[in-house]
Amino acid sequence: MFKRGRVLKSFLFICLVIGNTSCFNSKDSENSPKKRLAEYISKSFSVKKLSERDELIEFLKGDVKNRLLSWSDEQFREAFIDSKREFLKLVILESKVISETEVEMTYELIYLDRGRGIDGKEHLAKITNKKLCQIVLDQNQWYISDVKNIKELIEHQNELALP
Repeated sequence: MFKRGRVLKSFLFICLVIGNTSCFNSKDSENSPKKRLAEYISKSFSVKKLSERDELIEFLKGDVKNRLLSWSDEQFREAFIDSKREFLKLVILESKVISETEVEMTYELIYLDRGRGIDGKEHLAKITNKKLCQIVLDQNQWYISDVKNIKELIEHQNELALP
């Protein structure tokens, strides 16, 4: 009987832990870190005018927010509006719960970049960025508080390569 009680208590504890962390991992959750990151990335690829900077800032907190706020209009325009980026895929590689109010996510962001080369011609490249993102909970809302680049892969399309 003693073992059965311990097993039951262990089972209930595991259920409680899973239940408490499910808000961090649930795909269906209206307010999850994964969903919040995906919304930010989607928004960043759809920016069409300077006034949308405020919408991006609503996703950010701390240093990353201050960095975006400090950009000039020209820097913002070049990075978000004039860039010819086409979103392809977001893959969450790892999601690590640090505490009830902090989650770290490693993800890959894949997109096409139609930039201009030195020769003035358009060049197509597939970019894969692996990033580490810190997301914090503040007043029942998740915010991106830090993003670090881990690795970047650039695959030039239709480029002549010499040995």
